[in-house]
Amino acid sequence: MGDWIEQYSAALTERDVREQAHKVYIDAYTKLADRTAALAANTPPPPIPASPPGKDRASTPVKGKAAPNNDDGSPNDLLARLRADLTTTQKARSTLQAQVAALTTSLAALQTSSKTSTSQLAQLTRQKADIERKLRDRDEELRGKSRLVEQAHDEMVALGLQLNMAEQRSEKLTRENKELVDRWMKRMGEEAEKVNRDSRWE
Repeated sequence: MGDWIEQYSAALTERDVREQAHKVYIDAYTKLADRTAALAANTPPPPIPASPPGKDRASTPVKGKAAPNNDDGSPNDLLARLRADLTTTQKARSTLQAQVAALTTSLAALQTSSKTSTSQLAQLTRQKADIERKLRDRDEELRGKSRLVEQAHDEMVALGLQLNMAEQRSEKLTRENKELVDRWMKRMGEEAEKVNRDSRWE
């Protein structure tokens, strides 16, 4: 997002600098357009008053203008200069117009890129939210399974203790049973010997 904004700002700054550099031409063109419009309307020049005796007519000033002379003040020379200035200004205007068109195209491209970036950002934001939700679900599932594992481990430990106790009890019962069997066999043997002695079978 930041790149296109910076490029757009740089383009605007460059345009402002370029327009400022041609400000003289733009102002001259405006003035020239006004003067050309006045000439196109065929506005007659103000009348030149008669020169007093002893003075040259060419030296008499005209109100608002310098008096024309045969070298460079004639209306034809003024019109030629105006046309030359108009041509120069038109060229400068064409250059500026081309630059404006290029900047407009760049702006349109940046706006399109901005819309695309905004759409992509929204899509990525949605994907991020979905992935985060799935991650939370997986975390909750892992916590549940961890609790089950701990419970199973505790049960196995308890069963192991019970098994050890049962084995110890089984060994104890086995010893007691063996002792009982031994005592019973010994007693039966003694009784058999006694019966034999009593019967005098020996």
